[in-house]
Amino acid sequence: MLEKLHTLHQRFLKTQPHGRRALLRSCDLHGLNFNGLDFSAAEFVACDFTGATARGAVFRSANIFSARFDDADLSGADFGRADLRGATFERANLTDTRLNGADLRDGAVLDGEGASEASSGSTFVSALLRGTNMSGCKLKNADFSGAVLEGTDFSSADLRAAQFAGAEIVDANLRGAQLADADLRGASVSGDMLKQIDVSLAKTSRVLKLDDKALIMHLSDHAQWIESGGNAGKRANFADCDLSGLDLSGSNLSAAQMDRAVLAGARLAGARLLAADLRGANLIRADLTSADLRGADLKGANLRNATMTGVMIGGLPGTSRVTLMSG
Repeated sequence: MLEKLHTLHQRFLKTQPHGRRALLRSCDLHGLNFNGLDFSAAEFVACDFTGATARGAVFRSANIFSARFDDADLSGADFGRADLRGATFERANLTDTRLNGADLRDGAVLDGEGASEASSGSTFVSALLRGTNMSGCKLKNADFSGAVLEGTDFSSADLRAAQFAGAEIVDANLRGAQLADADLRGASVSGDMLKQIDVSLAKTSRVLKLDDKALIMHLSDHAQWIESGGNAGKRANFADCDLSGLDLSGSNLSAAQMDRAVLAGARLAGARLLAADLRGANLIRADLTSADLRGADLKGANLRNATMTGVMIGGLPGTSRVTLMSG
């Protein structure tokens, strides 16, 4: 069926007799193989491409409004100037994919009575975007939470109010990008990306990088706070802070406030994190060997490639609190 559809569409593109433009709406294309096929200028409105493979496929200037590409392999595909408003790419492989000039803003599909069938901003949650070309893309309100953005080209893209919580951003190109209200809190950033942008326009978590002296002071105050039942010392508040690569092995961080903290590559072996607030924290490649996470809240935390050997999770003795984790 797909092969016939492609043949007819190719005839349409070449203005040959008996050609027919591919026009699909709300079709289940789950798991199909689009590798190398050319559907430029086609319509796949609200179609489900979940788990499909489209390596090297071409969808230039296509109308793929509100489509779903979750868990799809789109490596090397070309979506240049496509209408992808409201599309989802959760956990998708977008390595070397070309999305330059595509429209990925919010979108909704209406049924025959004008009611919304689906409504969501374009999302790339936990997607892989290595070498992806998103130059000039319209990405207002897009969600890149937990995504890997390595060598991604966002030059001149509209990233206003985009979300990057828990993302890993390595050598991304943001020159000329619009970043007003973009939320980079909880993102692990490598390379000179922050030198390319006016960080006053974006929300970032890299405002506080603790040195050893400051860290020791915060941990000492927190220990007193725990031992005194809150009557002395001060509860550690590392919310939105950059703690990447620090050695916190064996530290007592029970009940510490660490939501959206960047702990990429941090050493937390044997740390006591009972009832700690780690919501949205970035823990990629962190060493949590034998850490005590009973009663901790890790909703939305990025634990990609974290070492979890011997971690203690579950109920916190004497309380109703239990470890909360995404998924």
